[in-house]
Amino acid sequence: METLSQIKTNLKSLRLSSMYENVERIIDDAINNKMTYADFLFQLTQDEIDRRKQHRLELSLKRSNLGRFKRIQEFDFDFNININRQKIMKLMTCDFMKTNENIIIAGPTGVGKTFIAKALGFEAACKGYEVLFVRTNKMLEEIYSGKADGTFQKKLNHYVKPDLLILDDWGMTSYNDFMLHILNEIISERYENGSLIITSNRPVEKWGELFKEPVIGAALLDRIFHQSYRFIFDGKSYRRGGKKDA
Repeated sequence: METLSQIKTNLKSLRLSSMYENVERIIDDAINNKMTYADFLFQLTQDEIDRRKQHRLELSLKRSNLGRFKRIQEFDFDFNININRQKIMKLMTCDFMKTNENIIIAGPTGVGKTFIAKALGFEAACKGYEVLFVRTNKMLEEIYSGKADGTFQKKLNHYVKPDLLILDDWGMTSYNDFMLHILNEIISERYENGSLIITSNRPVEKWGELFKEPVIGAALLDRIFHQSYRFIFDGKSYRRGGKKDA
């Protein structure tokens, strides 16, 4: 018992919290199951790795601002047969992020755009990517507010940095000059350095109407559309049909 007590003291000192909490149980399992020394050490260290991995995921999800979300397995593809299940499931591998590709999901309200965007964000976080979800206008207002207190660049960098930036409700209103400037900075800095997921109720072919400066707007959209997957959802609304979180 004295040796076990010293082992636990050492584990605590080394900040191996899962080993500290589970060492007695794993020792009992090793005795009862006649584990080899190697199997015992593997089980002990695997518990620590699993705990740290779970902690990193929880922290990543907290920072991601995803809020309430559901996994793609909970999405009812049968409710709207116009959504290509095979293509959506392929994106859940997050291979598009290895080549910094973008995803555009457009369609009327309630058809599942944000649901799928958040599900993709969760899968990316599980794979170790840094994810950030934000409503587009809220992001622009927050960054612009930095001009008043000298935090403009810091706030801008906050949205440039993530591996995956999810811009929800893109194009709810037209973008004035300062919004266009901020969007252009973000899109330009992220171009081929990170992935975007954009959800929008506005038809993609009308996005050019959002900008008063057509030259800058065209260049911005060209960077977004380059190497992008486009999904146009239509059909029934989850919300009007009684579904939630769509």
